[in-house]
Amino acid sequence: MSTPQNPFADMFRLDQAGSQLNNPFKARPTRRAPGNVPYVVDNLWEWSRPEGLPSRRHCVCASPSAALAQELGGTSSGTVFRIKNLVRAKVAQIPQQDARYHPDATSLHKTLLKLLDPAWVGNNKNLDGMLAIAPLWMPCLPREDAEALFRNHRSLGEIEEALRAAIKFWGGAQVVSLDDPWPFPDGEIFFEAASWELT
Repeated sequence: MSTPQNPFADMFRLDQAGSQLNNPFKARPTRRAPGNVPYVVDNLWEWSRPEGLPSRRHCVCASPSAALAQELGGTSSGTVFRIKNLVRAKVAQIPQQDARYHPDATSLHKTLLKLLDPAWVGNNKNLDGMLAIAPLWMPCLPREDAEALFRNHRSLGEIEEALRAAIKFWGGAQVVSLDDPWPFPDGEIFFEAASWELT
């Protein structure tokens, strides 16, 4: 059963012309690497994601207006579509127009290195330790693997509490009901759903 939508909760995205011919779109189990934030930031966001919020690894991103979707789409070609008929949707919104504009996107990797201690990071004698935590910088590190890194490596375990406190992305995200207006008039929308359509 599709999630009801009111006109104040319309969402739009720029996609290839003719994409609506592929309706309905189905959720994919594969993870999507980010194109707009560093991998380490994406990994830390997924590691710290609260229950009930959609995973950015599997989400579809959208905008609350057609004009914004066109502006942020990254290309002058394509067509702006309205997203409709979401089935079993989990929807959230952030205040920023795009996740790449969130302060975490540029500060979080610096915070991580600072918490690890620049003297430790820059010491060649610590190469084995650095290699052990290097997966934090790989694309789409599974959440359970990130948890294992923090559990099994003292250098990460010692900074876990401070690092979680430094991650601000989820504190600004709001779970959204499509029965209500968007909390942020220009904020990025992201959702997971069993299926949806472009119109």
